[in-house]
Formats: sequence, structure tokens, C-alpha cells
Amino acid sequence: MAFLAGLLSVIILSGVPLRAASPSSVLQPLGLRHASSLPVIPLEDQPFYPDLVQRAELWRHTPLGQVVGNSPQETLLNFYAVMADVGLLIESVETSHRNDPGLFWNRQARAEIEEVEVLFNAAVDALDGTSFALGVRPYLKDEAAIQLKHVLDFIFNSSRQIISIPDAKAMKALNDGRSKDTQSWTLPGSSIVLTSELADKPMNSDFLFSASTVANVAAMYEQVKQQVADLDDQTFFTRNFYQDFVHTPGRLFPPKWYLNLPAGARAGLEAEVLFGQTLFRLVLSIVAIALLLLLITRLARLLIRSYKTRSNDERLIWTLDSLALIRSYKTRSNDERLIWTLDSLAWKRVVLVLPMVMATKAVEVFIDLYLNFTGTALVVLTVLFEAAYFSLFVLLVFLFLEALGRTLSEGLVRLSGDQDIWRLSRTSNRVMPICRILSGVVAVALIYKLLLQLGLSPNLVLALSTVPGLAIGLGASKLLSNLFAGLSLQTDRPLKVGEFCEIGDKQGFLTKIGLRSVEIETVTGKVTIPNAVAEDCIVNNLSRHPAEPGSPQRQGLDLSLELDPNDPFSPDQMTDLLALARAYVANRPDLINPCLTIELEPGSPQRLRCIALIHVENWRDYINLQESLTLAFNQLIDRVDRSHFVLGVSYDSTNEQLAAVPGILREIIARTPGFELKACRLMEIAEFSYNFKCHLICPTLNYKQFKDSIDAINKELLRELAAAQIVIPFPTAIEIQKDEI
Repeated sequence: MAFLAGLLSVIILSGVPLRAASPSSVLQPLGLRHASSLPVIPLEDQPFYPDLVQRAELWRHTPLGQVVGNSPQETLLNFYAVMADVGLLIESVETSHRNDPGLFWNRQARAEIEEVEVLFNAAVDALDGTSFALGVRPYLKDEAAIQLKHVLDFIFNSSRQIISIPDAKAMKALNDGRSKDTQSWTLPGSSIVLTSELADKPMNSDFLFSASTVANVAAMYEQVKQQVADLDDQTFFTRNFYQDFVHTPGRLFPPKWYLNLPAGARAGLEAEVLFGQTLFRLVLSIVAIALLLLLITRLARLLIRSYKTRSNDERLIWTLDSLALIRSYKTRSNDERLIWTLDSLAWKRVVLVLPMVMATKAVEVFIDLYLNFTGTALVVLTVLFEAAYFSLFVLLVFLFLEALGRTLSEGLVRLSGDQDIWRLSRTSNRVMPICRILSGVVAVALIYKLLLQLGLSPNLVLALSTVPGLAIGLGASKLLSNLFAGLSLQTDRPLKVGEFCEIGDKQGFLTKIGLRSVEIETVTGKVTIPNAVAEDCIVNNLSRHPAEPGSPQRQGLDLSLELDPNDPFSPDQMTDLLALARAYVANRPDLINPCLTIELEPGSPQRLRCIALIHVENWRDYINLQESLTLAFNQLIDRVDRSHFVLGVSYDSTNEQLAAVPGILREIIARTPGFELKACRLMEIAEFSYNFKCHLICPTLNYKQFKDSIDAINKELLRELAAAQIVIPFPTAIEIQKDEI
């Protein structure tokens, strides 16, 4: 409704009339400007009458000719003869076939009706209807043609002067006497102009009733309709032509069942009750509009519900995003129907809007053509219906291209034979922007067409089209920047949907590359990054690496663990840690090409770093894998830390006791399954003890078995040292106290 209101506001503010108003300076037809004592010249006494009769006879035998000609005489007389013949034929068909059985016209009557309509259309073509809005032009031209026939009836039968209508030769002679040549001629004493100078057809050579004449013919008819009703019947006179046209349904011929209604009923139905419209038209139009609104309301609710509602059956209402697309593809083995969920939902929306479009156009045609609305009511209703029709058509095009894009995406994935869960989303992200751009182009074209239909001139429409450009120049520079950046991302392709990447300080799975922004699914939620920002950021694509063709999508993993800065590892400890860690990752099938190292940067703490490729599809799997690796590496660090220990003995120990310490430890380790003593050396004479540095190796036991074994080794060691009378000293602290003075 807001769109329609905006369009109507534009039309009103533009000052372009939907139907030309009566000008203030319209010349009165003959006989109305002032009273005259001159006698009326009968039509039979006019110089053009023999030619008129001859043309009428020709048209009865050659009904497929052309009304317009290369002179005012040709067009004017042809038009008058054809319109007179149409009026008489209508009366003849209705009279001869009124009593035929059935509620509808029989085959012979329909054939005669078609012939009459051919004649009428040829006459209507002689009118330049460019002053009417394009949407109502066909209907208003029909009405104007009949009104013009009555105006000519009055002029030809009420003229008090000889009317000379120039042929081609006379037009040339007329121009010879003019200061400036012109291909226009005005019927004397009236504002009826015939011209070959058409704005939309510069090379035209045929004479038509001018646009100003057609625009003002309604005003002329209002001035002469009473006088026309008082005229005596003449050969070419059609008294009730216009009254029958505006008071009965149908274009030229009302339905046969309507003609067979009782005279009293028809009189009541044809009574003008509002805006010059009959009771029959108003009642049926109200019913038709009410049914249309009911249909649109019901379908619009279903359309809105398809975007809002979530039911227990996820197949019915899924969100139109890439994750839902991936979910539907992943469940292929469980339910084949889930693959087409989004496609079917998109096509269902098309099916919901299509009846709205068709019903709107059908009701418009029903009111304009079948009910035969006329005048201002026709203009207003047609404008509203045209605006509604084009608005719904724009929506239909958008939904159709949306559904087509999703179906094409699914089809391309099926043709490729690749069933990777991200392939469908990537294809959709390439196809859908193209479809949406096409829908935008079509929408602009349809809006342009609508404005022309509503009566705006092409120049004014082009002028109005500068408004979006001004808006872009003033406030949409960021939007354009994002659009161009989006095109750059789509063409250069530094990123693809499904890849694991870092954009600036955001890390996650790329779920969407749109024309305006990209979406990253982080561990805490979805982050939308404008394309212009993404293009300016440093992008670390953790999924881009050499891989075999057809291999599944892989992501990069970079895990770093800081060792204790207060107790740095010795070279032997670092060697053991790397050996254990490399042996561990070699048995992890979820790690591809793992690489482990210990970083020893000057001034920085020691770090165990693991770099590998992984294959995950969501954050849950990624976090679980990272968690398991972190726990495993911490256990390995603890194992290495406990496998390298210092055994201190007292200074009171003899040389024999010192020499026995390695043997005691070796015997204990030999009795412990899975352990091996690699070294036990007296490496330090400390302040309070002799320190043996011991190095154990245990590559086979799990972490729990390792801790239990360390517990047993420590207990055995204490027992054996006590038996050998080897003392483990306590650190001694010396406190120096100053004497008080």
C-alpha cells in the first residue's frame, strides 16, 4: 500500500493528467457560439455527401480497409462512415438475434459481432490517443471514438455553412497560401483537428484526429449531447450509440442474457447511481474486488507464514540460509525429500504469488472491458489495478528467479557428481547473486513500464530516475563500496563458502559471500563483515593449501602450548617431548600431514606447536578436536616432566653409597613394566646434597598407567634408599639474628 501511495503521489505531484481535463479555451462546435438566422444546411446538401455515401458503400463490401488516409477528407469521411455503419450493425445484430434460443450468442451472431469489432477497431485507430495514460488508453479511445461520432453528427446535421473538407491536392493548395507549411487542418467552427504531425511518429504521412482533439472530445460531447438527442434521424445518424455503450456491460455488444432481461429490470440495473456508473457495474465490481482482496489476503498470509512460521516438521519451513542448505544436503541418506526442501519452498512461494497476479489482471479486465466502466471511475480503478498488478509482478519475478537460482544450484551440484556438503552452498552463493541482480534489473524495467502506464512521459520518468542516483551520491557510497568489493571477492575468489579462515581478528567458517557482506560462523555466533572491510583486512585462509583434486574440504589447525617459563625444558626433555608428540599425532587419523616443533625464540617462553590439516564441518567438531589435542599434549608434557627428575642424597653418603644409587634405581625400573632407565648421573654438587639427574623412558603406557607406575617407582626408591642407609637431606635454612644494642 505504501508503494501504491507513493506512485500516486508522484503522479499527482508531477502534474501529468491521467485523463485530459477540459481546456478553458475549447472552441464550441458549430451553432453554439451564438444564435444565427442562417438556415441549417442539410447533410445531403454538403459537398462531401456524395463522397461519404460512396465510402460507406465501399466499407460494406471491404471491411478490412484502413480508415486513416493521406488527407483530412480521407480520414474524416472514412471514420464517419465506419462509425455510422458500426452503430447500425450493432442495432441490427441485437434485433435479429435477440430471440435466438440460449443465453449466449450463437455462431452466426458471434461472426457478425467479430466483423463489427473489426470495423470499430479500424475507426478507433484513426484517433491519436497519446494524451491518455498508456494503461487506460485502449478503453478511453473506444469511448472517445463514439463521442466523436456524436459530435460529428451534430456538426454535419446542424451546420449553417458549407463544409469543405480538403483532399491531398487541396491540402497542398492550402499550404501554398500559408506563410508556414503545416500538415494539420481544423474542421471549421470547431476544435476538431486532423493532423499527420505526430509526436511519436515523425515520419507519419497519414492524417489522424489530433491528440488535443481526442483529449477534449468528452467536453465537446457534453456540450452537444442534448442537441444530438433532438436531431432528426438521418442516414448516418446513430442516436443511442453512446448511451447504449456506457449503460450496458460488454464492449460493444452486451451479453445476450442481459438483453433478454425484462425492461423494468434493465432500467433499474442501468440507472446511474455513483460517478456516472450503473447499479449493475457497481454491484459486480464491488463483488469482484472483494473476492480479489479475500484471495490476496489469504495467499499473502501463507506467504508471510512461510518466512516466519516454524513447525514440528522442519521440511516444511526452513530458513533460507546456507546452513539449512547444508543440513538438508547432509541428511541425504536419511530422507531424500530433505534435499529439495528449499527448492520446493521457494517454488511454493511462486505458486502463492502467481494467482495474485493473474487474479488482479483478470479483475481489471473484467471491470474495464466486461463491465465497461467509463470516465473518471475507469481511470481511477485502472490506475489502482495497474499499480497493484505491476507490484505483484515485481514480487513474482523476484520469487521466480530466487526459486530458479536454487534449482539451478542443486542441478549443477548433481551434474558435477560432487556431494561435498559445502559444494551446494558455494554454488548457491555464485548463482543466487546473479539471479538477484537480474530480478533487480527486471524490477527497474517493470517500474519504468508502470510509470509509463500511469501516464508519465518518458522524459519525466528519466528525470525521476536521477533521484536514485542522487541518493547514491549523497548517502549510498558505502553500499556501492560493498557491492564492488563483493564483486571483487566473487571474481578473485580469495575465499569460498565452507572454508576456515581468519578475516582480521575474526576466525571461523565462511557461510556466505553476498553482494554486500560476508558471514563467518565463529564459536560464539555469526559475524557479518562488510565486503569493503573484508577486502581491506588481512585474510588468512586456513583451508587453502595444495590438495589432490576431488579431495574433501580441509582446514588448517595451528595449536600452540606454552611450557612452564619458570622451569624450562632441557634439551633431553625437548627431545623426548617431540618424540612422544610425533608418535601420538602419527596415530591420529583426523590429523593430515601434522608437523610438530618446539619454538625457542629468544626472550620468549618455550612453546610446543602443532600444525596440521583437519576435516571438520562445524565449530563443535573443531572445538572437540582442539580440546582432545590440547589435553593429550598437556599429558605428554607432564610425562616428560616427571620422567626427568633430580635425586638428591646427603653429604654424609659414602663413595660406596653414591656408586650404589644408579644400580638401585636401575633395579627398580627393571621391575616396572614399560619403563626404561636411560641415565642416572651425578651431575651436581648442590648446597645441601649430591644431585643425581635421572632420565626415564616410557613410550608404551597410557597416562593413567604412567602415573600409577611413577607412584610405585617413588615408593620402591624410598624403601631401597632407606635400606641402603642413603639419606635424602632436607634443605637447611640459616637465620642470622643481630644483637640488640
